[in-house]
Amino acid sequence: MSINNLNELEILKIAKGIEEAGYNFYKSAQEKFEDEEIKNMFKYLALEELEHMNTFENIYNKVAEKLKNDEIEEYRYDEVTTAYLRAISETAIFNVNGITLNKIENICTVKEALYIGLQAEKDSILFYDAILKNTKIDLTCKVLERLIKEEVKHLYKFKTLMDEMDR
Repeated sequence: MSINNLNELEILKIAKGIEEAGYNFYKSAQEKFEDEEIKNMFKYLALEELEHMNTFENIYNKVAEKLKNDEIEEYRYDEVTTAYLRAISETAIFNVNGITLNKIENICTVKEALYIGLQAEKDSILFYDAILKNTKIDLTCKVLERLIKEEVKHLYKFKTLMDEMDR
């Protein structure tokens, strides 16, 4: 399916859901481990995801108002596009149907949690990059560019920590 006709509001709603799933995962990871440094790292990541979630919520409200005022036809609800976006958000590592959150209960090591986080950040980067290439709202583009940079930093941090654990 081509993603040239993505509905801007659906993009923002799903992105917010992915960030919320990330927040819940990192919050649970923070509570799972005893080491204070590890707890602080997961706390920091949870707060980052919460900030992203709030950012998407604010942009959603601004875009909804703009689209309502402009009544731009191309941004109206599209069932196929919504199904496509939902499929992405339900199968990504940080997904909106809670699979990732359930995984935290079954992990035993920090490295396992880091690996899940690494995969999730990678999925987020790929998702946001695909959306960035097709979005029509400048505000969304700017935010996605910033978030991609932040997610790349998280990815690098996870990889560095995992490499240190292997030594």
